[in-house]
Formats: sequence, structure tokens, C-alpha cells
Amino acid sequence: MQFNPTDKSISLIGDIDFLLFGDSTTLNTAYALVDRVRNVNIEWDEALTILYRADPNYKWDDVSNTDFPIATITLTSGLDHYTMLDSAQVIHRVRAKDLNGSWVTLDPVLRRELSDSELEATGTPKKYYKSDGAIFPVPIPNYGYSAGFELEFQRGGNHFVTGDTTKEAGFNSQFHQFLSVGAALRYALANGMDEKIKLLQQQKTAIADAMREHYEMRSPDEHPKLKLKRVSRGTGL
Repeated sequence: MQFNPTDKSISLIGDIDFLLFGDSTTLNTAYALVDRVRNVNIEWDEALTILYRADPNYKWDDVSNTDFPIATITLTSGLDHYTMLDSAQVIHRVRAKDLNGSWVTLDPVLRRELSDSELEATGTPKKYYKSDGAIFPVPIPNYGYSAGFELEFQRGGNHFVTGDTTKEAGFNSQFHQFLSVGAALRYALANGMDEKIKLLQQQKTAIADAMREHYEMRSPDEHPKLKLKRVSRGTGL
């Protein structure tokens, strides 16, 4: 569903009007557009948590992005840290080029796991740790390469703004109503619409369950995790 096109039959904003006021032909000014945008974006962030948890192997990414969630920056001799991108929420992989220009995947570690000599060493990076929004390669590189440091990451969704019209949320369109239902629910909660609250909450839960099930099925390489259960048995004595 598009955000706020002229054709309200495919409109998130129109669906909010229909759910709350029973008519989507005209924007009901009782629910300001700026409030709708904020609430749709809040619901967008909630949808992201469902998508991330349901689809861990596919590493879901907003399909409205024009690039891939992989970025390269200059590997600089003597530089001990590289600032993470603002859009990066989770780092999946870090690579650096060695002296021969070949990519090397760095192993993630905790800083406290490294010895003093490892923290001060220079050479070809083999490991990395994260701290305060930055990535620290270990050893510190003693050479440089253009586009020699690579991050593979997971990012958030592209939020809507008041001027958006045909823009769509970057996940399966059959679940876009999660956003309009959730935004309608937030209005109902703020205005004491008890019957609407009950119905909208039920609808939102049903959409969330269906969305979760759909994205879980997109991860066939996720093997079930088995746990051994300890059974206590009597000695018979």
C-alpha cells in the first residue's frame, strides 16, 4: 500500500480514515497528518523488530533502498578505529584487505579478551571489537588501501515524511496494513475509543502473527535447535 496517493483505495492514510471514521474519501482533520506520519513510523519500527526476529538468516533489508547493506571505506595506516554508519543497527561481517589486496574476514572479539600486546600491535587485521559506535581492527593496520575496509550490516526501514505520496514500506505489501491499523490504534488509545481499541488490537495481532509466520518460512536453512532434557530417575533403593 502506498502512503498517501490520490487513489485512496491503495492508501495507508486512507485506510486509517476508514478504520477510525468509516470514510476514506476525505482526510479527516481530527487526526492531523503530522500525527499520522509519526504514528505510522512508530508502527514501522515495531514491524522491523518482528521482521528481524522472524527472518534471521535472510537478514531482511528494506527493499525501497537503492543500494545494498554493504559499505567500504578507506583502510588507513595507523588508524585504530572506524566509525560505524548511522544507519547500521547490527554488524554482520567486517572485512579488511591484507598487504596483497585480498579480503580477510575479521573475527569479532571483546576488548577485554585481548592482551595488552594485541591491543598495541600493528600489522594485518585479523580481529575486531566494537566500542561506542566504532570498530577497532586488531592488529592496527600498518598499511593503507582505498576501499580496503568493508562493513556488512543491517539497517532500519526508511521512514515516511508528511510530503510522501506514492512511497511504500519496504516489506511484503500484503502486511502493510499493520502500519495503518497500528496508527489507527494509537489514535483510538489517545481518544478513549474503547470499542475501536479492542477491535484494532485484535486485527493488529492477527496481522503480526501472519507476518511473523510468513518471514519465518523464508529461512529454510535455519535448523531447529535441540536441547537435551535431563530426566531424574530413582535408584530403586
